[in-house]
Amino acid sequence: MRATKPRAAIAALALFGIICGAPSAFAQDAPPTELVETTPLATDAFSTGTLDPSEGALPRTLWRDTDPQTLAFLLDAAPAKPSTPSLGEAMTRTLLSPGDAPLGALDLGGRKVFALARAGLVEEARTVASLAARDSTDLWLDRAAAYADLLDQNIEQACQRIAGLQGGRDALFWVKLRVLCYVQAGEADAADLTLGVLREQGSLSDLDDVFLSFATTGVAPKSPPEPISALHYAIVRANDFALSSSMMDNAEGGVIAAIARDGALEPELQISGAMRGVAMGVVPPSLLASVMQKLSFDPAEISAAGNTATERPNDPRTDALLYQSVQEMTAPEFLRDKATRIALALSLADSFHRAFALSTLYANEIDALDGAVLTPDEAAAFALARMAVGDSVGAGRWLTSMIGVNESVAALPERQATLFIDLVNLLAVLDPQTAAIVARNADVSILSGAEFAAPATAQDGDPSKTAQIIEAAFDAALGGKAGQAGLAALAASEISHAGAAIRSVIVGQSLRAAGMPELQRLYEFETAWAAWFAVAAPELAEPEDRGFGPRIKPQPQDQ
Repeated sequence: MRATKPRAAIAALALFGIICGAPSAFAQDAPPTELVETTPLATDAFSTGTLDPSEGALPRTLWRDTDPQTLAFLLDAAPAKPSTPSLGEAMTRTLLSPGDAPLGALDLGGRKVFALARAGLVEEARTVASLAARDSTDLWLDRAAAYADLLDQNIEQACQRIAGLQGGRDALFWVKLRVLCYVQAGEADAADLTLGVLREQGSLSDLDDVFLSFATTGVAPKSPPEPISALHYAIVRANDFALSSSMMDNAEGGVIAAIARDGALEPELQISGAMRGVAMGVVPPSLLASVMQKLSFDPAEISAAGNTATERPNDPRTDALLYQSVQEMTAPEFLRDKATRIALALSLADSFHRAFALSTLYANEIDALDGAVLTPDEAAAFALARMAVGDSVGAGRWLTSMIGVNESVAALPERQATLFIDLVNLLAVLDPQTAAIVARNADVSILSGAEFAAPATAQDGDPSKTAQIIEAAFDAALGGKAGQAGLAALAASEISHAGAAIRSVIVGQSLRAAGMPELQRLYEFETAWAAWFAVAAPELAEPEDRGFGPRIKPQPQDQ
């Protein structure tokens, strides 16, 4: 079974520092702000980690013989939004593994902390910062702290950090933040002037201009903009600007994780954010479960959950309603109804992130259903859910149960036969050996993984940056540089110029070189599954939530 993403038990100690002072960050010459409290055992932030080998930590030698400039480039190129849960796990294991920093790593610690926070691993970033010795020359630590402040909607504290900077105040991140700080301090003229300078210099993206103009003038744009960065999110929340689930399509992982954890937002929006966060590997399924429990339903609604799912299949409230109804089915006599209800919930998934999140949400319940009597559609839904958590053997058993005693796909209706073949081929990406056994028993052929390739898209991006990432990946693999290989895999997941096939090879082989071969298989499966949604628009189980259908019992798989 796929391991749950490790989280440091000491996360409660993670604080970026408490800053006191006047309301305006520009009304005083404050002393340098401390990002962390140090201890005698503290090391630099880059060397500090919170994982041990039992939690998936890489060897302490992971940064041996690496070039600091290469690592700085790869950290800056790390994804702001991991595209799959395996990449989120790879980021956790690479950046939270303790190991000595290479010589000359002056600001790598801050870059590492910022990369974690921007991707959505904010609490992990805070923990590292709290345990590390403060380096006043590492300006990235201040940037990471301000980023976290903005996600917490603590604009005042983010602004106070500017007063404590010992250099680098002219960096674009701080200048854009200064516009918002002037607004908060009631210095409208200074805000207008700073915003005007940024425009004249061409230093603002169109979206930055929209949000900073909104903050400065208070006039909402005609079309609701989509917040991408922590600065955008802080402006949205400070002005009670309406958010929607679709606004998270392009948001950074930190913003999505903040939405998932923001208890002041509507639970429906939190559910959408939590699902996306789970599918990025930066939000635990337990958070999704707790947010779903926040919604209140009366007994009649829970009883009619199946009908509601048919009427409102794409409503987060429906996901929560079905989840709560499943949690109430604790008695053994409800086992069959519970299986039907879970399969119904899984069948509603219309995107990769929703399908993955629901699969992990119900992982324990599905595991307990092994051996239950199910319909082919329900077995198909559970097979895919077991693949999502890395349980290829369990997935193979559920697939075998789809064809039942006939042990032939020819006995299934055409729709179910097509679904069976697709699922066997997806299983082949995750576990070729188990898939081969299932395919042989069903008398079907396994196709090439290219069958799940997403439609070709424009190959934009910077060719020189792509070349630099590939060079770093080769250097890491040839030199046995595990940490650099992990960062290369993360950076390679963002390249578009070389195309999806080359990207997959670079990411996969770099994960292997980093000592995370199990994540290579998961990454390949997840990208294939996401492409399946994008290309095939799969029709999964559509069980009727009433009565009892045909019974098929999973047979033990001969491994």
